[in-house]
Amino acid sequence: MINLSKKIVAFDLDGTLAESKQHLETDMSELLCDLAKEKIVTIISGGSIHQFNKQFLPFLKVEEKDEGIYKNLILLPTSGSQRYQYNDVKKEWEMTDIEEFPKETKIKVIKELDEMINSQKYGIAPVIEGDQIIEDRLTQISMSALGQHAPLELKKEWDPNQNKRLEIKKILEGKLSDVSIIIGGTTTLDILPSGFDKAKGLKRLLNKLNMTIEDMVFVGDAIFPGGNDYSVYEAGIESIRVSGPSEAKEIIKKWIV
Repeated sequence: MINLSKKIVAFDLDGTLAESKQHLETDMSELLCDLAKEKIVTIISGGSIHQFNKQFLPFLKVEEKDEGIYKNLILLPTSGSQRYQYNDVKKEWEMTDIEEFPKETKIKVIKELDEMINSQKYGIAPVIEGDQIIEDRLTQISMSALGQHAPLELKKEWDPNQNKRLEIKKILEGKLSDVSIIIGGTTTLDILPSGFDKAKGLKRLLNKLNMTIEDMVFVGDAIFPGGNDYSVYEAGIESIRVSGPSEAKEIIKKWIV
């Protein structure tokens, strides 16, 4: 039974609203815009704002007469360690909140990742020119084992049961005591300030909005132990697990009056 009374609906991006690193489909865009006319809609992702600018925002088709719905749309890149909201005067998305990641900790993280990749132990393949394995996302360091732009089919084959990333995560946690390490997407490890995950990102937003977890429902594809959406469920936020965008669309339709 879906609770229709929630004030804020939060969504994971990759695997929930769109396939991994693929653009938002037109019918999904229309559904989200309709939902934002009635509720606050939040999109949270391990990806950076640059990924939102490539994958999400250009495909969010908001008609001029409906531009007011932007006030009900909130973007939470890097697991909610950043928040972006639409500035109606400047007509652009701007950062309105940030969780700082100490520079000295970033240096240690990147050093350990470089050593792990150079060991060639985990089958992390060379990436195409212009792509990268390690990315500094300001408040988060992300390692994408095959690069950001590898074909989705290859990504799904690299670590389908998460065993490689679980092993890497365990090794890194033994060396880096002051960070949180989260398995995300199909080939990614996201490394954030200690104690930070999607649950903290969403609760940080709720505090800013003077709301509680009772006001929110979350929709994600990785709501299972080890999944990067599981922390939201563990935090007591009502959570709905979907298998992908097609199922998410059917869920959204139930909220639209």
